[in-house]
Amino acid sequence: MVTVERVSRILNQFNIAFTESAVLSLLNRGVLKSSPRIESGYYSRNTKYGYSVDQNSLEEFLKKRGITEKDIKQHTLP
Repeated sequence: MVTVERVSRILNQFNIAFTESAVLSLLNRGVLKSSPRIESGYYSRNTKYGYSVDQNSLEEFLKKRGITEKDIKQHTLP
């Protein structure tokens, strides 16, 4: 699980999307899958959304966009 805010920053690094609204749009269209809210730790306190993004769907989305697995692991791991 990855917060919407963090996904926005990850997609920004790859020049795919630049705002949280863009991430929410990807979630609404079914491109990314949502998962339950992160309930413990730093990321749970610093999110304003009641759900997060499924990390596997994020990785698959990035792979389809031509991002290498090495770059994905470097940017998506906390």
